[in-house]
This record gives sequence, structure tokens and C-alpha cells, in this order.
Amino acid sequence: MPAPAPGLQSISDLTTTSRITTGDIPPPLVGATMTIVDDKMYLFGGRLVQNRQMTNSLYILHLEEFRWENVSHIVNVMPTTNTAIGDPGAEDEIEISAPPSERYFHSANAYKNSIVFFGGMGPGPTTEDGQSQDLVVFDDIKVLDLELLQWRKVRIPTSEHSPKPRYAHLSSISGNKLVTIGGQDIGNHYIEYINVLDLDSWQWVSSMPFDRHCGSYRSIAVSGSGKGLTIPQIGSELEQNSGQLSPTGSSTDGFPTSYLRKASSNTSLHYTPSLRKSASNLALPKKGGPMARLSGSAGSFGSSPPKDHRSSIYRLSHIQTTPVQQEEHPIYLYSNFNFTDVKRELQVMNPPSFQMQEHSKDMSGSLLPPGLRFPTGAVAGQHLLLSGTYLTSTQQSFSIWSLNLSSLVWTRIDTGSVFNSGSWNRGLLMESANAFLVFGNKYRSLADDYNQRQTNFEHVSIVDLEAFGIYQHPPTTMTQTAQELGLGLLNDPSMADFEILTMDNQRIPVNSAILSARWPYFGALLREQEELDAAAGLDKSLEGEETNPSLFSKRTLSLPEPYTVVLAFLQYLYTDHLVTAQQHHAQVLSQLLLLADMYGLDRLRDLATHALHQMLNMSTAAMVYETAALSQQTGLQIRSLKVMIAAKKMLQQQQLKLQQQQAQSQSISAEHAWRSQDHEDSRGGPAPYMSQQQNIYGIFQPSPPPPLMPGSPEYNRMSMSSSQGTALPHPMVRNRTSLMGSAPPANWNMEPLTPPPVSPPPPAQVPTPAPKQSFFSFPGSKSKAAAAAAAAAAASSAGSIRSGMTGTSSTTDLSFNNTMTGSSTKKGLAPSTTGPLLSDAASVRSGQSGTSTNSDEIERKKKEEAKRREVMQRLMEGSYGSGSFSGFSVGV
Repeated sequence: MPAPAPGLQSISDLTTTSRITTGDIPPPLVGATMTIVDDKMYLFGGRLVQNRQMTNSLYILHLEEFRWENVSHIVNVMPTTNTAIGDPGAEDEIEISAPPSERYFHSANAYKNSIVFFGGMGPGPTTEDGQSQDLVVFDDIKVLDLELLQWRKVRIPTSEHSPKPRYAHLSSISGNKLVTIGGQDIGNHYIEYINVLDLDSWQWVSSMPFDRHCGSYRSIAVSGSGKGLTIPQIGSELEQNSGQLSPTGSSTDGFPTSYLRKASSNTSLHYTPSLRKSASNLALPKKGGPMARLSGSAGSFGSSPPKDHRSSIYRLSHIQTTPVQQEEHPIYLYSNFNFTDVKRELQVMNPPSFQMQEHSKDMSGSLLPPGLRFPTGAVAGQHLLLSGTYLTSTQQSFSIWSLNLSSLVWTRIDTGSVFNSGSWNRGLLMESANAFLVFGNKYRSLADDYNQRQTNFEHVSIVDLEAFGIYQHPPTTMTQTAQELGLGLLNDPSMADFEILTMDNQRIPVNSAILSARWPYFGALLREQEELDAAAGLDKSLEGEETNPSLFSKRTLSLPEPYTVVLAFLQYLYTDHLVTAQQHHAQVLSQLLLLADMYGLDRLRDLATHALHQMLNMSTAAMVYETAALSQQTGLQIRSLKVMIAAKKMLQQQQLKLQQQQAQSQSISAEHAWRSQDHEDSRGGPAPYMSQQQNIYGIFQPSPPPPLMPGSPEYNRMSMSSSQGTALPHPMVRNRTSLMGSAPPANWNMEPLTPPPVSPPPPAQVPTPAPKQSFFSFPGSKSKAAAAAAAAAAASSAGSIRSGMTGTSSTTDLSFNNTMTGSSTKKGLAPSTTGPLLSDAASVRSGQSGTSTNSDEIERKKKEEAKRREVMQRLMEGSYGSGSFSGFSVGV
């Protein structure tokens, strides 16, 4: 993408911001692991760049404020006992273990509330004299308990499926299985094996050969986090294979009316509140919109609920649900190698057997990822993210790409100019904020740091993935049956005890208990109104008046929204989803998003934002942009702005193309009309085009020749010349231009040809043989030999006529165009035929003759004749080249 002009900012620059980290910033490291769990990132191990020493230090980066904390002195303590995970008596009490030994190029994966480390390379055990041995490769498992921040040592029995020691390998977790792939041994040979570890029983349960060279230098192996993710079937479109339920069908726009997945009957439904924040300011909590749009039929109804309740989902029942177990998702293995001629491979490992499926040839896209070194990856929503260092002789940058898992189409993540300078080394997905974090130092050289394999941690760039349409789709919280029951309950007036009054004075009966449970703000208003009613009834009872609750109890709530928007909002409250076609109109969705931001309904915000992303196009982009700006949805706002800019460019291109087509059509029509009409109209006058040309030529001819009268010498001469075929009359010259179908070239001499003076008819001439044509000649070329031959043929008649006036001109030593001297037999011309012609033509051109008179009139006529012949020669030679028309042959 070309750089924007000075003073202008590219729209892509709005998707990425940079921050400076603070606190105990780690030194530059080689081969350290970085793992994000919730709002913290854990950095472990690596080799120091300054002194090349291995470390086992542990750093924590608090992502809300980007502050580093060195906790090595806390976690790396010696154990009091040797009880370990996997021991027979370790079920009830697990003591801390010794910290792992120093290492780099190991693997780290988050599982439940811990991080599992495997393998790597580091110094061997020390000898008795305190000297450390050479580097060794590990095959041990280390577990970091994140709740207690303690190391747990696991003891895994040896089996036939145990892996070989390795480093620079790949690993990923699917369900409760840790899958290790490839890597290298101590001799730097690739290990072509896959091993699977059960993280509940702590046993290696399976292994299989894999004849590919996979390692951290060229490959990634990633899977979904298993936290209620909705991942499409690989290589198939989401709309056809997602298994979504649609009780009401699709909308008129072809947009699916439900985003549900079928859930088994024994699966607990749950919903995790959205933690998405603006990627440009992760530390600031999302602010709720104003509450002033809600008005009641009597007085004030209270204030906003507490902030901790706003992100909660109030269900129809108050039964506490338990989260589902970590789901099993496929593991995506991507490799690129041979960086000069990049090769790309994609395999998918499906649980539980993790058999390989080949999809390398199914990948497509207008642009494909280049060869990335030390790539990192993640699964975000429906996409596979790929990032890494891109180095060529002309370009050095950090590149990010996304692969749509349903269509297998690659797309480049254009982050603007932030990665065009500096040293950016490692990228990770922060799932809770839907942001991609890239660590590095914006003042260092990428090529220098890559040569040392070092990673920097002073700066971090935050990429808002939602601006590229990459985000986690809202999960399912209800089955189809529950949704149908909710809609039926809304349509049953007998179950209502409250009314909602719309802006257009329509009343919708509702159940106040359901609205109180699902809409916290309504519950607060209702409780406040009940307290006011109870106080009013108590005052009347103290005064001895009989109280009637129906007289003072206000059971109506006024919402200043149209009926269609209020009904769609109530349908969401009753079903916890957007399931009807009415809810998926663009205008209704925009109002629902504003209501969600106003009342702090995170679930509705996610659903409405997702639906607007899906129906974003040229016709809805402006409205979506305005709605996203009002509801503080930065990603949706930037994406809609991109659509508007692209639409404007496309319209401009279409208008330019249409103008070109219209101009071409007009040109063709004018030319067709000009060709179809005669040169003379029915009244005998000149055609419009010819008349225009004559007017133009008349400007450059202030004194046109007088008309030719019958009987005059000029008239007789023209008739005689035409009969001999030695000259073209004026109309025929004009007809040449007309028949050619285009205006005369600019280099033509447009001066009208004047007929030569009257002279007796020339004697019959012997045909002159055509001169040889050069191999390099072409039509229109002015070779000297061809010019001489054409001049001789044109001057044959005139030379003979003037022979009586100028005397016998048999001189053969006169030059002709500097090509003929001495004998007239040069250039293949016969003396008997060309001698008189050439001598006479030469005398005419030079104004000399052996026996010519000294009369000024004769000299003037000679000059005019020479000029006319030169014009004729230029017309015959240079303009037309070789061709034939109207019975006349023209050649060079």
C-alpha cells in the first residue's frame, strides 16, 4: 500500500496503536515463551542476548496498564516436599516443586488455570566440580499454577508413546490433550513424530509418525481456546455448515435470522460476558451511554444499576449454571518454507484420533502470505491468524495475515505504517479484548535483531481485529425450543401484567418479572416505583382513607421508540437472541445497538454488532458508521468507513469508465455518420465534413487559384494530363482522403495542386523498370533510389514537353539528389530511357538548362513546376507509401 501524503493519515493507521511498557522490562531474549491468560501475559525462560546465558526467569505483564513485573524471586523457590502430580498420594495435597532448569525454545500452553511447559534446550547438569556440561535437550513436563503462582512437578510414567527430547518444536491443546509436533534433537535433526499427552491422567496416550519437517522457525500449530468458541468446518462456507437454527427462516435480505448451534441435551448453556474493549485504549473500561431516553408515566424511576451488574446476563431462572468443559477443536498446522520460492502447507488434525487432513491446495486469495520466519499463530473467531518476520533484500517488516477457515481464503491485515520501521518480533492474540499484540522496539533495526534471533519488550502495538471483521461470534445461550417458548410467552396477553407504550402510541403487554430478570434497569425502576406506591398507600391508610392499589399503581412504561424497535427489543429480552426477521433490518439493528449501549446490555451489544458486521455493504455503510460512532464500537466504525471509501473509489472508476465508453461511442457514431454520407449531398453541395475541411484549408490559402474555364490552356492541360494518367486532379486527391476514412496527416502539404501549363502531348515512352526495393524499406520510407525512380516517372512527360523550349538537354553528368553522377546507367537505369528524363528533371529542379532562354517568365514557371512536382512527389511517396485505390496504383 503506498504511503499517504504528508499530513494525511491512512485509514489503516486507525486500526493499530503503540504503547510503551513500564515496570521491570525484561532484557532482550532469544527463544522465550509468551502466554496470555485472561488479562496477563507470562514470559518464561530464554537466552540473554548480552552474555548468551540461559535463564528461567518469570515475568508477568499486566495488560490493562502494560506494566511488567518480575516474579522470579516469588515463584522460583525450593519445595518442602517432593510430592508431585501423578504420585499415588498426590490427589488431596500437591506441594510446590523446584523451578524448571534454564532453557530456551521450549513450548508453553495454557490449560485451565495453569501453563504447561514441555521440552527445550538448556545447559546440562553440573558436575561435581561445579562445571556445567554442554547443552542438552529436555523431554520433561513442568506446570505453573497461576492461582497460587507456584511450580508443580508432574511425574509421568514412561510408555511407548513417550516423546523424544526435543527443542524448537510445536505444541497445542485440544480439549484435555496436549499435542507435540516435530522439533529437533540435539544434533539438529528434525523429529518426524507426533505425541499426545492426556492432561487429566498425565499419561502419553498416543503417538504417530509425521513425515514433515516442522519447527518453530517455519511452522505454527494452533487451536481454539475451547471457551464456547464457534469454529466453522474447515473449507466449507459458514452459512451452509454451521448447523444454525432458524425457527423463523431468513430475512428478505437473505440474512440468517439466527446464529445458533445445536446443543446436546446434556450440555449446560452458558454465556461469558463480552470483554471487548477499544484496542486503542485497553486500560479504560467501556462507558455506558446516557439513560435519559427512558421515561416513565409517572415521575422518576431511579438511576443506573451498579457497573458490576451491567455486564451480567440475567436469565429467566435464577438457577446458577456451571461452565461447560473445555471443548475439543481441530489443530491447524501451517508451514512455509523455501523462502525464495515460498511453499505453503496446511494440515488439519481432528480430535480425538488427530488424523491428518491435507488442505494445502485448497488455500486461495488475491494475495498469499510470503515466507515468514519464526511465525506465530492463533485462532480468532472464524479466522486463523498468522504473523511473523518478513525479510527480503528490499523490504523488512512484520507481517500479519488471516485465513478464513470456512472458505480458506487468505487476506492481508493492513495495519498501516506502524510496522514499516523499527524491530517488531512477536505477536500474540489477546482473546478477551479481541486484539492482536505485537512486541518489539520501534527504534531498533529488524534485520540486526533477526540475525541475533532476539525479541524486544519495550514497546507493544495493539491491532484491533474487529476493524478487519475478525471477532468471536456471540455464543448460544438457549435452545430453539426455549426461544420458541419465549416468543410464545410474549404473544400471550394472559401472561402480561405490564404495558410498554411506544412512541407511536401503541401498547405492548409484557410480563414484568421477565423484564426485571433480563433487563436490570427495568428492575431498578420497578422496585423504585413499588416503593413509592407502598409509601403512598401507607400515607392514605394513616389518614383513614380506604386504599385501592389499582388506583395509584402505575403499570405502564413509556419508551420513546417506534413500535418496530420496541417489539424487536422485547423479543431479545424474551429469547436472549436475535431470532426474528424483523430484528435483522438494518434500521432496527442500529436502534438495538444504541439501546444496548444506553442500558449497558453487553449481550445485546455483541449480537447487534455481529449482525451489522454481517450485513455491512455499500447501501448500509453510512448508517452503520453513524451508529457505531454513537455506540463507541470502534472496530465496526473503522470497517464501515473502509466500505464507504471503497464504494466511493469504485463509483469514481465506474464513472470514468462510462465517460470513456461514451466518448468512444460518440467517436464511432461520428465516424460512421461521416462514412455513410456522400461527399456531395442531394443538392449538389459539398458534404458537411468536406465543407468544414475546405473552410479550414481556406484559412491557410488567402489567394485561391481562379476557377478553370473550358477552353483555357489550364483546362485543356488538366484534361490531357488526366487522360494520360500522369497527374491526379483535385477531386481525386480529396477522394483519397475520404476513402481512407480519416483526416490527412499533419505532415501533409495541404496546399491545392495547380495544374501544369498547357503543352503538347508527350511521345510514347518505353516502360521504366521498377527499382529494387531495399530489405529495410517500408511503406512511406523515402529511400534515395525509390525517390529517384518516382521523380523520373513523374517528370517524364513534362521533361519531353519542355525539350523544345529549353533546347536539347542530353547532358548526363548532372547530379540528381546527390545519387547519380557520371554515367546514367547507375542504379540500374538504362541510358537510352532515363538519360533525357533525368537530365530534364534535373534541369527543372536546379533551374538550369544548356540552351534555355534568360526570360524571367520561363524561370518563374520552372520554379513553380518544380515546387508542384515536389509536392506531387511528397504526396506520392511519403504520405501514402505503397497502395492502390480507385484504379490508380501508388508505389514507393
